[in-house]
Amino acid sequence: MNNADITLISAATTEEGRDETEFFTVGSFTQDGDSYIIRYGENAEIGYESCFVTITIKGETVLIERSAPAPSLLTVEKGKKHHMVYGTPYGDFMMGINAFEVKNDMTSAGGKLYLKYSIDINSDFVSENEINLTVKVNQ
Repeated sequence: MNNADITLISAATTEEGRDETEFFTVGSFTQDGDSYIIRYGENAEIGYESCFVTITIKGETVLIERSAPAPSLLTVEKGKKHHMVYGTPYGDFMMGINAFEVKNDMTSAGGKLYLKYSIDINSDFVSENEINLTVKVNQ
């Protein structure tokens, strides 16, 4: 496990417009065979304080897992739609994730990940999302 600088730029486009957030943190980065695992803590500005996020990248499949107090497991897989239960402090709901693009340029030294996907709740469109993640292993 290596310490790594992690930059996450996320954007969500809804009927009301586009909202973009940029987050920088130090976390960990591990290569396990042909998978890459990124771990970091969230804060109140970008998500949920006291939550930890684990991102597992394997080819064109990405799992994004958030720990309690707002647990969730998001699967982003190019060309496929996945359903999940999304936890919030106000309750859980069923969400659909339909991935259009997954660009994985990770190596043992870090790299970049780009995701583009839509979110729906009960089959009603919520947003189109993009994530640009950059990882730089600290030596």
